Amino acid sequence: MPVPELPDRVEQRRLTFPPSYRLKRRRLIRSLFDRTRDDIETVAVGCVRLLYRVVDRSVLGHDVPLQVGFAPGSRAESGVERNRIRRLLREVYRVHQYTLVDPFVCGPDALIVMILFRGAPEQADACIERDLPRALQRAAASWQKPRA
Repeated sequence: MPVPELPDRVEQRRLTFPPSYRLKRRRLIRSLFDRTRDDIETVAVGCVRLLYRVVDRSVLGHDVPLQVGFAPGSRAESGVERNRIRRLLREVYRVHQYTLVDPFVCGPDALIVMILFRGAPEQADACIERDLPRALQRAAASWQKPRA
């Protein structure tokens, strides 16, 4: 039985964000912030910055196409603000996740991504919804160019 093309499957997708897709290993998180590495890519759009790197899938500990972490930034002073920003980042990512997931589903590699919020906490609602989808598209386009 042939696999349906991507546009047909879009409506059938589950927009979940299971725990296995969360970036939790300190070793992997530190590797994204290591300035001596040359395999780390970055994309900045408005109030959002993405740090990402392609790794072997066996490094993740789960058989998943990517793992994502979220950081609310230092301008969020209270725990309430940090949690709200993290929740907004997770929600917008969850809806737009297939921009990054699709290319890695069948391959041997995986993607690790850290999504950083750089804006003012008061403007988080508007700018995360506006900037995160554009950053995800730009990141997907940037690593697909060299491989194509």
